Amino acid sequence: MRTQRGFSIIELTVAMALGLVVTGAVLATFVSMHSASGVTSGESVVADNGRIALDVIQQALRAGGYMACNSTQRQAVSMGGVAPTPMTYDFTEAISAYEAVGTSPGSTFALSATPAADLNGNDWTSIAALGDALDSSVTTVGQAAGYPPIKGSDVIAVHTTYSQVQPVYTNGNGGGNTVPVQVTTGLQANQIAIVSNCAWSEVDEIQTVGANAVTFKYPLLGTYAPGAQVAVADTIVFYIGKGADGDGALFMYELAPNPTFQTPAVEIVPDVENMQILYGVDTTGQWLSATEYVTADQVATAAAGNTSGCLAFNCVISVKVAVLAASPLGTVPKPPQSQKFSLLGTTITAPQDTRARQSFDMTISLRDNTN
Repeated sequence: MRTQRGFSIIELTVAMALGLVVTGAVLATFVSMHSASGVTSGESVVADNGRIALDVIQQALRAGGYMACNSTQRQAVSMGGVAPTPMTYDFTEAISAYEAVGTSPGSTFALSATPAADLNGNDWTSIAALGDALDSSVTTVGQAAGYPPIKGSDVIAVHTTYSQVQPVYTNGNGGGNTVPVQVTTGLQANQIAIVSNCAWSEVDEIQTVGANAVTFKYPLLGTYAPGAQVAVADTIVFYIGKGADGDGALFMYELAPNPTFQTPAVEIVPDVENMQILYGVDTTGQWLSATEYVTADQVATAAAGNTSGCLAFNCVISVKVAVLAASPLGTVPKPPQSQKFSLLGTTITAPQDTRARQSFDMTISLRDNTN
């Protein structure tokens, strides 16, 4: 009979060593693939956030200045000069805007790892017509909703026709406060509305809505033949605020369908940490292209030489918007030093953390601000 024998200690040791090597290689491959998957997923989130943020802003801006079938270039505001805030009823211009102090091209701004609310309106500035500080509606609405603005990002408001209510057609108007209309669908008392014959328009506050007539609070300045339009006016505001997760996010709120900014600010895109905006002004009056891009507080000065007679933001024919989007924490290894990103010439220094970041920018034409 043959004597049965097992493995020797040396053979077992070699086998265990080989097994550990193979197991280690498998684990290393898994960890590497998991890490790569996390980075890829994080970068995908960053790309989506940046693209969506710009798409939302672009959609609103391309409708800036559209007043029923007219534009803000040929529009009056018939509300007795009464306006709760400068930006709320600024319907003689397609946009209103505020520059974050200390973030103009050539400046450097450091982001905080834990963004804090900034309710000091003096941290933003604009042209004299909009006041020297951020419109109070931004801080009021943001604070009431729990999503206040944070320091260092520009703010922009778009004045346009409210897209959720179709314009109604008039049966003519011979002057005064009342306009007969074919239907009153979507119109209600206290709304801010536009009366337009496509060559001229004015903005007024609706006092009452009857069966087939709309009565405005203030006397209309013009007369309107049958077929003119009555539409709801809207102001859409974009700002960077403190999001639900405590990080920066793109927020939006709008005037319509209310007469004041009562709609809560809505978090549109999370993890958008900064936004910088420049305004393309045609200084020649030819309306062919922007000849100079400036910050919001410099628009009136740049527009002063325009020979077409436009004023301030009505001389803006395109807008450059740049945003800095970030991924959730833990996406990438912590860099050896803080990363810097250029947003339209402004250097943004990011916190030294484990987020992936990328800047995105777009130039947007104001279609209804060039006629």
